[in-house]
Formats: sequence, structure tokens, C-alpha cells
Amino acid sequence: MDRWTIGSLLETAAGYLREKGFDSPRLDAELLLAECLGVDRVRLYIEFDRPLTAGEVDRYRALIARRAAHEPVAYITRRAYFRRLCLEVTPAVLVPRPETEELVEVALDSLRRRPALTIGAASGGEAGRPPLVADVGTGSGAIALSLAQEAGVSVLAIDASSEALEVAARNAALLGLAGLVRFAQADLLATVAEHSLHLVVSNPPYVRSGDLAALPADIRLYEPKTALDGGPDGLAVIRRLLPQAARALRPGGSLVIEVGDGQAEAVARPARDAGFSLVTVHKDISQKDRIVEATLPGVLRASCADLDDEQASVVREALRAGAVIGVPTDTVYGIAARWDSAAGVRRLFAAKGRPAGRPVQVLFSSVEAIRNAVPDLDEASARVLEALLPGPFTFVVATTVARPPYVGTAGSLGVRVPDHPSLLRLLSILDMPLAATSANPSGDAGVGTSAEVDPSVLAHCSIVFTDGDGAGGRLSAAGVASTVVDLRPLALGGPALVVREGAVAGAAVMERIGALR
Repeated sequence: MDRWTIGSLLETAAGYLREKGFDSPRLDAELLLAECLGVDRVRLYIEFDRPLTAGEVDRYRALIARRAAHEPVAYITRRAYFRRLCLEVTPAVLVPRPETEELVEVALDSLRRRPALTIGAASGGEAGRPPLVADVGTGSGAIALSLAQEAGVSVLAIDASSEALEVAARNAALLGLAGLVRFAQADLLATVAEHSLHLVVSNPPYVRSGDLAALPADIRLYEPKTALDGGPDGLAVIRRLLPQAARALRPGGSLVIEVGDGQAEAVARPARDAGFSLVTVHKDISQKDRIVEATLPGVLRASCADLDDEQASVVREALRAGAVIGVPTDTVYGIAARWDSAAGVRRLFAAKGRPAGRPVQVLFSSVEAIRNAVPDLDEASARVLEALLPGPFTFVVATTVARPPYVGTAGSLGVRVPDHPSLLRLLSILDMPLAATSANPSGDAGVGTSAEVDPSVLAHCSIVFTDGDGAGGRLSAAGVASTVVDLRPLALGGPALVVREGAVAGAAVMERIGALR
């Protein structure tokens, strides 16, 4: 061809790479030509018929030759995109992959649900201090920099390779994130102080040594073997990381780790052996078990009375993200989630081991708050609520207000305004109703204070409010559930129905309701 244009050269290069068996020949050809010409891919099509100089053609041929030898496009261009970031990459680091973007999403969700909040004297720390997160095996810094950028957290980026750390540090500087990320050359978490971290995130080597030879040539020939080789079963590095993470994390802290296809259960077992009490496996977009999230026993304990507006905002955001919290009531100690958060309600059921068909009640700060949330509340029921609440009662009322499954039923809702000033203050400052249930494992007896709650239930909680644990608590019937009364018959002129006797005798409740008619 006498004269090459952008279009003709693209067609030729893409065909050549296609013949070589590449999965995305057209994309590769476009990325490399855009790099060669110093333009974006859109410009290639705007200038599709532009003639190219001999020098441009020669430079492009050299890039295509490198790609034909299976050198990754990211190494040729020294650039890769990860979530919101454009990163420098070199053969000293792995090319960031989509699965690891999902690892970051799980880590971000963990930070949203389990913020490293300090309240009053509960943790002895500086109020509002951001969590300290460690990214183990940081490579290009993709994970650490994403967490710093998207969550605003301080991150310790660790790698055994000084070359990798140099790449990551350059990325931090270019992205303006150097103030949030510091770097350390170390073997995993060996140099990290005990109980100093809130979250550990890692994409460790997990390829079985015997499988390295079968990896695609792009990976096998170019990417750093030390970042891939996980030993004979792929778990050699992970086995060392688990106990180190358990030592470095504070009580209630979490480890979020990417694993190979089919390895999740093999990682979950040693995680429990290392001391992690709650282990959850997350699927990737291909529905493969890809990410293991493990949380240590322990939870932040605080008083509702010590919660200031800024800290309340953090708790509010955690509840929006699906957090479960522990709350005192005037009857039994409970666990709660935002009433309109499907994720939070699912975790509520998981924490208790509650059968799916058994609905949960909702806690409100006042009868007025019930009226605001349940605008179709009938007047007969409203009169009972006004007369008997706050108190140790759960009243079932008719409503068609939209809610997640099992927050009441399709046509009814159990509502409570507990006679517990600290809890009422918490509900008021959070400005949201809470779906709630007793904190005992399903089938066990209820308990009166957070100190009596089974640790397996507390492991699901992001924060536990301890008001009422001491002698000055406001429990009217410690460890005895509320009395449940169905008010729906009142709207039809019938009598209310005692569904469950609890803190107050059924006859006494019916006498008080009857006096209102």
C-alpha cells in the first residue's frame, strides 16, 4: 500500500492480531494506535481517513510486534484503568483486573457498614478518627488508591517489592493521594503493630504452582511470578496472611481477600482457625466464589448518650449501607437495622438465625413518628398507641406502606415505642425507624443486656449501645419480651387480640384498651 491511513492501518493490524489468536484484536489495535499517535480512541474514528507518516507507521508496527509477542497492552502503554483511576503499570506489578475491582467494592461496603468510629470513652481513641486500612501486596496501588479516593480513608500500602512500591508511590503522587497513602516494604503484615488496623484488604498470590505453565502467555511470560505463585495448592501466602491479619486487626476488624475459583471454602476454614468468627463468601460478576470477608470477634460498645451529631451521621450512613446495631429496650436487648434497608434486614435475620417467614417489628421514637411513617394508620389503632406508648408493647397495625420482605407482613406491621429514654434519643437523633428483633439466637431465651448477648450474634453488629447494662438501666422486665397485641380488629368494631403475653399480662392490656372505647 502506497499510503496508510488510520482506518487502513487499523484494519490491517486488527486482522494480523486476529490471525495470531488474540481475544480482542480490534481493541488492542485501537489502543496501541491511539498511544502511538498520542490521541484518544474517539479521535481515531474522527480522523479515520487521515494519512499517516512513515515514522508513525514504523512506530505503530513496533508496538504491534510487541503485542504479537504477547506483551500486555498495559505494559506497552504503561497505563491501565481501574475503577476511577488511570494507573501507571510496569512489569514490576500485576495488571489490575476486573475481579479486583469487585474486591474493592466489598471492602468499601465493609467500611460503610463498619466505620472505625470512636464514641466518647467507649474506645479511648480520638473521636472521628478515620480508619486505618492496610492493602497487602499493593502492586500498582490500585486497591489502596481506590480506597483512599472513594472512602477518604488512610491506607498503609505494603509490598515486598521495592520496584512495585516505586510504581505505587508515583501513582499516589500523580493522583494527589499521597497524603492519604503511605508505603511500607515488608513481608505481609510482619511489621504492623498488634491491634492497630481496622481493615485489611489483599489480592495475594493464589495460582497453584503447577498451574502457572497453563496461564495465558500474556500473564505467564510478562507478569511478575512472585505476585502470582501461591505455592502447591495456591494457599501458601494466604495461610501466612490469615494469622498475621488476626493479630494486626483490632477487635471487630475485618479481612477482605481475593481468592481463586474454588478456593473460598479452603480459605474460610483456616480463617476460622485463625480466630475470625464471621466468614462470608462473596461471588464475583461471573457468580464464582471470589472474595472472602472475615471478621474478628469484638464490637465497638458505646452509650447512646455519648453520641454527638457527627458520630450519629456516621452511624446513620452505616445503617443506610446495611449495618446491624445492638440496641437496648425496656424489655429485651435487641439488634436492629434500618427498616427500609433490604440488605440490613437480611443481615438482621442472618445474625439471629431467624426463619425467613417470621416478620420483625419496627422501633419508633414516638407515636408521631409512627403516624409519619404509617400514614394509613386507622384512628382506632392510633388512640391505643397514644394512650399506651411508650411502653413494653408491640402493636400490630394495618398498613400497606412499602417495606422490605419480613418487616411486618404485606398488610400489617408491628410497631413499638419502647419506654427507654436513651434508645428514644438514639432513634430521634438517627431520624429513622429501625427494624428490630431480640438479640438472642433464634430459639434461645431473650436477654436483658448487651453483656449477655451471644458473641456469634454480636459479630454481625457494627456497634452495640450499652445503655441499660448497668444498675441504672430502664428495663421494666429484664429479658422478657414485649406483649404483642393485634389492633387490626378495632377498625372493624371488634376487640383487640393478644397475640403473645410478655412483659405485661394480656388481661391488663385488654383492660386498658377497653377503657379507651
